[in-house]
Amino acid sequence: MVAPPIRSSQSDVLQKMFEDAVAMQRQGNHKGAIKRFKRVLKQAPDQPQVLNMCALSLVETGDMRNAGKLLEKALKSNPDNAEGWANFGVFLQKNGKLSAAVDAYDRFRTLSPDTPAGHLKFADACHELERYADARAAYEVALAINPDDPEAWHHLSRVCMFEGDWDRALEAADYSLARDPGNTQLLSFKSVAFAELGQKGESESLVDFDRLIAVKDFSAPDGYADMKAFNEALCAHSLAHPSLVFEPEGKSTRHGHQTTNLAEGDQGPMAPLLKMIDAAAHDYQATHAIDPAHPFLAQRPERWDCYIWATVLDSQGHQAAHLHPSGWLSGVYYPKVPDVIGSDPDGQPGWIEFGRAEPYPEAKAEHPVKTYQPREGMVVLFPSYFYHRTIPFEADQQRISIAFDLIPVK
Repeated sequence: MVAPPIRSSQSDVLQKMFEDAVAMQRQGNHKGAIKRFKRVLKQAPDQPQVLNMCALSLVETGDMRNAGKLLEKALKSNPDNAEGWANFGVFLQKNGKLSAAVDAYDRFRTLSPDTPAGHLKFADACHELERYADARAAYEVALAINPDDPEAWHHLSRVCMFEGDWDRALEAADYSLARDPGNTQLLSFKSVAFAELGQKGESESLVDFDRLIAVKDFSAPDGYADMKAFNEALCAHSLAHPSLVFEPEGKSTRHGHQTTNLAEGDQGPMAPLLKMIDAAAHDYQATHAIDPAHPFLAQRPERWDCYIWATVLDSQGHQAAHLHPSGWLSGVYYPKVPDVIGSDPDGQPGWIEFGRAEPYPEAKAEHPVKTYQPREGMVVLFPSYFYHRTIPFEADQQRISIAFDLIPVK
């Protein structure tokens, strides 16, 4: 893509400098881009295009204060610039000013009504503010302009789930799945919507615990005397990992810590575990034949990347009901299980439970659930769209699990 000219009367040198800055920005070199944008702005200080592009790179480097100044200056220079309002909306949203971001996106879509992006940004922000009716109306407008956008259909399905319009949620999910087969989050929407509509058979076919969940025990890999030694190494690596933080924002962990991707950097004992997971996934494929009639079993990736992380739960620790929207197949391995987990089979403290969906506001249906008692050395594999949670427990010992998503590589 060729960067648009700054102004017809500007010199070729400035135009070339601007294009170089844009190229650097697209390559992720924001510091280099900022230097060049600023050199252009010294000679063309009121150019909205340059101000906007420079502000975007400043946002990426975390310089929100100066980014905001440039964006406001760009809008003052040209208040009818749709792209400027879009950029300002992104800036406001990243700074937690969601209501102001909605207003900016509304101005963007008003100035450029035939551009789906304006309606989609407005809708996404409205959804976050729980303005579901406004979000839904904007998604419908965007889809009227571009009916082949699977992500827009996906988001429409999601907002209909929150409104309790189960029929439209199903319809939108099917439109999206036709363009993006196997999307795991959409399959979760369908399972809940079917249940809410009384279509029990369809829901339970999608969330078939006995057919689609696999449980097995790993054996100690080479280099470790036994599973006890291997599990101790995994626990030590997880507890010492620099990314381990308490109740990370946006995650389902409560009363516990969680890491980021343990497949990156020094893998230590995670390296043999990753090989064991990969072998287990191939075994899962071998024992779960392709079934064109089932939307999960009809699709299977040939290759995948593994995102893997550790969760360390303390007393009263648990994970709220959630799913893994980016994965195809997910799982959890248990290197450390407190004694209390086997002490109360009725209360099932610390067990993993499948089937209980997140609490959509209008949902009324009861969903079947199935629980599994963790044991050290055990791995559970399940479709990534299966809702699951950890039942809270109280103990002096920590419960350490290592979860993973297998993400298809296309």
